[in-house]
Amino acid sequence: MVGKLKQVLASNDYIDLISKFIAINLSRFIFHIKYKNYKVDDKKIIFECFQGRNCSDSPLAIYNYIRNNYKGYSYIWVLNSKEHEKFNYITNQSDTSVVIYNSKEYEYEYATSKFWVVNCRLPFRFYKRKEQKYVQCWHGTPLKKLGCDIEVGKYVTSSIKGRSYSYTIDSERYDYFISPSTYASKRFCSGFNFSYDKIIELGYPRNDSLFCNKDNLEKINSIKSKLGIDKKKKVILYAPTWRDQQFSSKEGTYYFNNQLSDIEFLKQFDESYLFLFRGHYFSESLMGLDSFKNVSDYDDVNDLYLISDMLITDYSSVFFDYAILERPIFFYMYDRQSYEDDVRGFYLNIDRDLPGPIYTDRISLANAIKSPSEINYDDFNLQFNPFEDGNSAKRVVEKFL
Repeated sequence: MVGKLKQVLASNDYIDLISKFIAINLSRFIFHIKYKNYKVDDKKIIFECFQGRNCSDSPLAIYNYIRNNYKGYSYIWVLNSKEHEKFNYITNQSDTSVVIYNSKEYEYEYATSKFWVVNCRLPFRFYKRKEQKYVQCWHGTPLKKLGCDIEVGKYVTSSIKGRSYSYTIDSERYDYFISPSTYASKRFCSGFNFSYDKIIELGYPRNDSLFCNKDNLEKINSIKSKLGIDKKKKVILYAPTWRDQQFSSKEGTYYFNNQLSDIEFLKQFDESYLFLFRGHYFSESLMGLDSFKNVSDYDDVNDLYLISDMLITDYSSVFFDYAILERPIFFYMYDRQSYEDDVRGFYLNIDRDLPGPIYTDRISLANAIKSPSEINYDDFNLQFNPFEDGNSAKRVVEKFL
């Protein structure tokens, strides 16, 4: 029902804009009235990663750094259920509690925490008071256009005007926005429509573990053992992004059809290869054949990067981080024309600026995977990962805490 309503509203710019204006501001007013008399705890920090689906990424790196180097703080982690794989680990920490996403307590913890440290967009109803600080970590360097920069109209659940308004009013709450590079900073400012003075351009805290462990065979083998992966296998990670236009109004969710789960593609490889599939957190993945090991629910994507010998992606931001490992990257863009012209568009010239070749058919991709070319990532990392030295969490925390 909600999905169908969003689609109807998205078909008209002004109706969508007005409905979002009314809904967002009314919900914030109600939130403010409900919690205005509750005191903000100056020593409480709340962390959220992908709407409670994960306990990882830059929020986790920041959490670990603060706990190891500062005293007197209490911490709240947002998880999506008590069955989350990290629930017991988090609740066993004497200074840390868990709140379940979208519960009554979820609102209360945001209303009373001094610092909000998150990597995704929060519910619009959350009214941030002046004494609170919102640290937006975001979850990747953008290739595809974001928010206010999207100029094409085939966005199923929002009109162009409605989308721009929602990104702008969301970013008005930000006090800090973490960025890994000057390139990313410019895109974040234009995409979310906020001023440059909110940017902390000192690297991604989440990438400290990639930099420090890229040659750590003991850790890499430990992760493989945890996932039941033969250490002798050549591991290929396929990590595509979601498609704005692939939306099920019946289910109210986005979906993704794994185009590489294909007999003709997979028969090009012998048993020495193992393919992993990592779907975007927005979408439900339609896997097709069982020849891919689905790791979409695995908590920390950095572990998957570390154990992978190669990466296949499309328009996702994952390749920016993966380039730190200096391993082969392939871009499979079977729907490039429609994605570029009708869905999002790109910030980069993808024929010139990507750190790997683009393929639009499966067989050419398969041949390239079997005979990868060597690529020097020095210039790419200098432009897009200039701060990644294993100390980004330290620099970022010292900036806002």
